[in-house]
Amino acid sequence: MRSFAVSAFLSITCFLTACQAQHDAAEKAPVQKAKVLDSLHANDTALFLAGMPGRAESQYKALEADPAWQEHSKNMEALWDKFEAGRQPAMQKFAQSELAQSAQRTVWYPFSGADALTMLTFFPNRTTYVMAALEPPGLVPEPAQFTTETLGTMLPGIAGTLQSLLQKSFFVTKEMDQQLRGQVTDGVTEPILILLARSGYQINGFEYVQIDEQGKLEHRVPGPKRSAFGLNRGIRFDIEAVQGGRKASLYYISLNLDDAHMKNNPAFRRYITSLGQTDTLLKATSYMLHSENFNLIRSLILDASGTILQDDSGIPWKYFAAGPWQVQLYGDYVQPYGKSFQFRTQPDLRDAYASHKDTVKPLGFRIGYGAGKVPSNLQVARRRS
Repeated sequence: MRSFAVSAFLSITCFLTACQAQHDAAEKAPVQKAKVLDSLHANDTALFLAGMPGRAESQYKALEADPAWQEHSKNMEALWDKFEAGRQPAMQKFAQSELAQSAQRTVWYPFSGADALTMLTFFPNRTTYVMAALEPPGLVPEPAQFTTETLGTMLPGIAGTLQSLLQKSFFVTKEMDQQLRGQVTDGVTEPILILLARSGYQINGFEYVQIDEQGKLEHRVPGPKRSAFGLNRGIRFDIEAVQGGRKASLYYISLNLDDAHMKNNPAFRRYITSLGQTDTLLKATSYMLHSENFNLIRSLILDASGTILQDDSGIPWKYFAAGPWQVQLYGDYVQPYGKSFQFRTQPDLRDAYASHKDTVKPLGFRIGYGAGKVPSNLQVARRRS
């Protein structure tokens, strides 16, 4: 990431424009009657990639004896243990005390990348989750892709896609560009599978999907190019908490959320509107919603949401101060961490923290940019009745 703020912003803009060229070049996938694909395949794959023992009938079972998988299992266990012993309990406590008021709503996570973990930790026991970001959805791997000759190189790379999330609380944009576009995985599916398995979810089914022109989800036949982008293409996972939770559907939709592309994507707006009032999560967004190039998605979030949970990289404070929102502040805010985003400093948000210091609640965990180096912050904005 460049050291100068303006250069950082231009880099992000150029990056999005370049990636959208791949979006526009991809042919629309053919459509056929919707169906649910093999449930055991997805769950077996998730357990294998997560370094967790599978069922005796799993096609991956023989590979569990391979030293490379056993080493991968130890590494994944150690990485997960740090999260469970660190941020997870405080995040779960926060969810129970601060976010349980609207437990029936769909959860929407724009700019999510592959971060199913934060969404499921903050909003457990929902029936519908929608993630949306630029990264391609990818495919559920086939057992034939993994052999004793390749495990030693493939598994460490897959585990590495989750290191930043579990240690820093967010995916690093540069790392995602290097890892989730065909170099390590062909999209977000493999990291999501691991996070589902490690978070205690069983995958009962999955389907490749896309949004049609009316804003409805339909079945999609994935094309031959493994990491191809495509407007509003995605994947659905049917999930269920192993320890007695609700059955739920988790969707990931791939699209560019900037104005240049949102204005030509009314289908996505129709789809989000069809969800009803959502609980929306915004975290580590590279401050894109502070830019005038993201006016349309910002407006869509404000229109669609009943509750917005975000850090300071989400929607600028001025939109809440002037709108129909009651906002609870958590943690502390001074300015964005590091030099790259300091031009996104919000003096009015800093003033809000100072003027409401008697009602600002402590935040018992680290999250967002600079986590562990500077105080973290969150805001929960609730729409007034």
